[in-house]
Amino acid sequence: MKKTTFLTIGMISCLSFFSVQDMQAQLWKKIKSKVEKKVEDKADEILNGKNTSYGATTSESNDKGGVPYIEEVFSFIPGKKVAFEDNFEGERQGLMPSNWKSSGNGSVVTIDGLEGNWLKMEPNSTYKLDSLMVLPQNFTIEFDIVTRSDVASDMGEMSFGFARDNSVRRSITDGVNNGSVTSTRLHFWNQDITHSSSDTDKYNTLDFPLAKYSNAVIHVSIAVEGEQMRIYLDKSKLLDTQMFLKNTPKYFYITAPYDYKKGAKAFFGNFRISENE
Repeated sequence: MKKTTFLTIGMISCLSFFSVQDMQAQLWKKIKSKVEKKVEDKADEILNGKNTSYGATTSESNDKGGVPYIEEVFSFIPGKKVAFEDNFEGERQGLMPSNWKSSGNGSVVTIDGLEGNWLKMEPNSTYKLDSLMVLPQNFTIEFDIVTRSDVASDMGEMSFGFARDNSVRRSITDGVNNGSVTSTRLHFWNQDITHSSSDTDKYNTLDFPLAKYSNAVIHVSIAVEGEQMRIYLDKSKLLDTQMFLKNTPKYFYITAPYDYKKGAKAFFGNFRISENE
């Protein structure tokens, strides 16, 4: 009787052992199937240019959607009195425009399909007005950037903002070095825009679908009211915060991308400074 009992218990234990093993095998089989499915889906996304990870590089993979930050009411109001404007009219082709200076190189050119003259911005060159114009406490600045490239990411990164002096001894690429006070950097590759200020230690980054701007005219509007600054790209408001300390000197600058790829180009024009009375 004892032998029969031990045999029965042994058989039950053995069956339980194999049952657990079978359950574990089934569980691992399901997990393996799910992992393989995810890998296959991820591979399909990359091949179709829909995923930005795993080294995807197509323009579709970098697309961050439609244009954000559109206000219901466009709040930018140009200053009432034009203090200075320059569209490079009458300037000699192939030379730097007479009202501007550069840390590197630049030349006045025409662009097929667009009216007027434009400043062709050479790589890693910063441009400032060739005069010690004292800006008032309240003013607006407007200008256009023209891009020409196969894809926007060939443009690299460019920036604009205000410096403490009017020197072009060195190129300005951020909001901290070489006399810079503020910097707005357009990252065409990462599709984001970064703002920074050495006066107020402000730093923020926001997504923006710059992949849509490989061949475009980008209108930039800046409003400064004392220490406060607002920035608009076309009709999208990108910034509205304190970027200056009281009585900080302000000299406008714009810097071309550090480098261009595959024949990409950037141009600058239709510059206007207006005062608010």
